[in-house]
Amino acid sequence: MNPLSLNSKLIVLGAFIIGALMMWLLVTKPTQKENAQFPMIALEKMGHLVSVKVNYSDVIEFTEKRNFDIPWTQLELRLGGNKVLLIAKGDCMIGTDLRYAKYLNTNTELRTVDVHLKIPKAIYARINHDSKQNGGSYLYEISSYGIEPIIPNSSNRIKAINNVYRFAEKEIKRTCNQVETINSAKINTEKVLSQTFIALGWKAKFIWQ
Repeated sequence: MNPLSLNSKLIVLGAFIIGALMMWLLVTKPTQKENAQFPMIALEKMGHLVSVKVNYSDVIEFTEKRNFDIPWTQLELRLGGNKVLLIAKGDCMIGTDLRYAKYLNTNTELRTVDVHLKIPKAIYARINHDSKQNGGSYLYEISSYGIEPIIPNSSNRIKAINNVYRFAEKEIKRTCNQVETINSAKINTEKVLSQTFIALGWKAKFIWQ
């Protein structure tokens, strides 16, 4: 397999403030006694807070070789193969799992609290299989070399197509897990949560683990 990225990836990082409204609905209105203990925000009930969406677009060249292993040796006979050029489109979402959020170092006088959060990660990553007209991925070119064109069996060609899509999906996941993407997710999550704590009269410091 010789994947070759021909175009630079187009990554659009957008803050998803979906979940902010849910957060307000999940805030339990505290009594004076409860408010003196800690900010009553049931973060663990919110599940994942999505903070970044990545739109992926790339041109991927993928080669599926057809080789024949020579018995009793470590040699192989190269018979040819298929090259596939895929215009790959897809997306993924990065979110923070708030079920693992913890309150530490709560100061009721200063009304400050440390909130420990899990590092954001990709909730899902997918290759877009819609039609070309609807912005989906599509095969731009398939070519054969060596003796592949005269082999009646098309299994290697089909294998090449399936594997290029698998490779594209892995590339989307890899792109989503890049440091700059994760950092953007952290920043966006802190913005959403900070405003919620401020509205309740608390100042939160976020610690990522």
